[in-house]
Parts: sequence; C-alpha cells; structure tokens
Amino acid sequence: METGFARFHPAVQLLYFASVLSVTMMIMNPVLLVISGIGAALYIAYSGGSGALFRYFKLTAFTSAMIIVINPLISHKGVTVIAYLPDGNPLTVESIIFGIGAALMLSCIFAWFYSINRVFTSDKVICLFGDHMPKTALLISMSLGFSGKFIKRFHDVRAVQKTLDCGSKKVSPIKRFKSAVTVFSIMIQWAMESSVDTADSMKSRGYGLKKRTSYTVYRVFPRDIAFSVLILLCDSAIAAAYLSNVLDYSYYPYFSLGTMSAFDIAVYFVFAALCVMPLVTDIREDVKWRSLRSKI
Repeated sequence: METGFARFHPAVQLLYFASVLSVTMMIMNPVLLVISGIGAALYIAYSGGSGALFRYFKLTAFTSAMIIVINPLISHKGVTVIAYLPDGNPLTVESIIFGIGAALMLSCIFAWFYSINRVFTSDKVICLFGDHMPKTALLISMSLGFSGKFIKRFHDVRAVQKTLDCGSKKVSPIKRFKSAVTVFSIMIQWAMESSVDTADSMKSRGYGLKKRTSYTVYRVFPRDIAFSVLILLCDSAIAAAYLSNVLDYSYYPYFSLGTMSAFDIAVYFVFAALCVMPLVTDIREDVKWRSLRSKI
C-alpha cells in the first residue's frame, strides 16, 4: 500500500522530481550537490531501508570512482599544481575537485532516479500522458516496469542453467562462457517477445485511439495543491538566486565557493527544505498512523 509522498497526485510528484533534478543537473554548486545527495540518500534509506541504500551505493561507487580518477588525467586546468604526470601534463587540485563534483552530481542524479522508480509507477505515467502522448507514455511505462521483471527473469534463467550444471565452477571457462552467452540470448529474446506482446495487447484494447475514454483513480486534494505551492516557492527562490549570481562558485582556474553571504546560506536552506519534503511527509504520516493505532 502506498503511503506518504507516494500517495500524492502524479503531477505533483513529477513537478517535485523535475525541480530537484533541474537544480542538481544545472547548478553544479558543491554545497547544493552535497545537500541533494544527503536528501536523496535519506529518502532512499527511509522508504526502502538500509538494503536499498546499500544497493544504491553499490550501483554508483564504481562509476564515481572512475570519474574521480579519470578527470585529473584528461583535464589539466587549474593553478594549483601538485605533481606532473609522466607525459609532462600537470596534475592540479582543481581538476581533482571538479572530478569529485562531477561524480557527486552523477550520484545524486542516480539517487533521485532510484527514488523516481520507487514512487513514480507505470500507471502514473499512463495517467499523466496517456491521453495526450499515448505512445510515449506506453514506452516510458514499459521501461519503468521492465527493469524489475528483467532482473527476476534473469535470475530464473540462470538458476535453470545451474541445474543443468552449466554454471558450476567445475566446468571449463569456455563452457561457462557459452552458458553466459546462452543466458544473454534467452534474455534478449524474452525482452523482444514481451515488448511485442505488450504492444499487441494494448493495441487490441484500443489504447491510443482518440475516442477511447480512460479512467484514473488519482484525484487532486488540498494537500496536493499546498505541496505544489511549496515546490514552486522553493523553485522561485533558487532561480532568483541563480540568475542574480548569488550562488556564485568556480572550479577553474581556482576553486571557490563565492562569498557565502547570508543570502547564499538562506538559499541553501531553501533547497535543503525542498530535498527533504518527501521524507518529512512520510515521517509525518507514519507518526500519525502509529498514533492512531495506539489509540485502538
């Protein structure tokens, strides 16, 4: 059963995630990136538990490490030289910091998309875009629901291969490689057949026809309007600060966070409030539910 932020109207959820992702991707301010990462990690930990948080870190650790290592090797900007590479190019502090910032931004994007996959289900995509963009909505809906099915089917196929002694460590590496190729081929074939079956099924039901009516269980409540107003207020404050160069920062030629004035700090608090809004909503509803249960 959906609770907390997951119960809000899909349009409100789309507005929220679009707002957070826009700030995270467009403004590479280190403080904003740290706030975004902490907010996303807290929401993943609360909604999915420590296991979900561990899977997220496991997913992004390798990619982040590669960015941090590779960026100083290919970018030699910056004025603070700490060493020289064998090819004669300088290794600068600014290039290392920029690599850390890029890795942090990518990790934040992954984290928020991880939350989107948990909250923004396929039926909500159909609800928002089914009438106006039916083909796009169906494609996005199938993509959101496909990853979980693909992983489950992969484990099933691999388990069958192991029962045939094709996945045992006792067999030769060549045979294990052939087994992996067989599993991969089966998964690709299943994915293509499943996509065609879904498309044919939706077409036979009249999906996408102009005269076709649709039903949705989602309704707009006062809480949705209040939540949307808060999101827009936070967006307006952050946009005004960005356009007025309040959130000034630089990576090259030297690293700087700007003046860190009172206005900057206020904007950081506004963005922090935006990032924890779903978490606060879930905690508030859980506390209310436990209070009601204690009175029974």
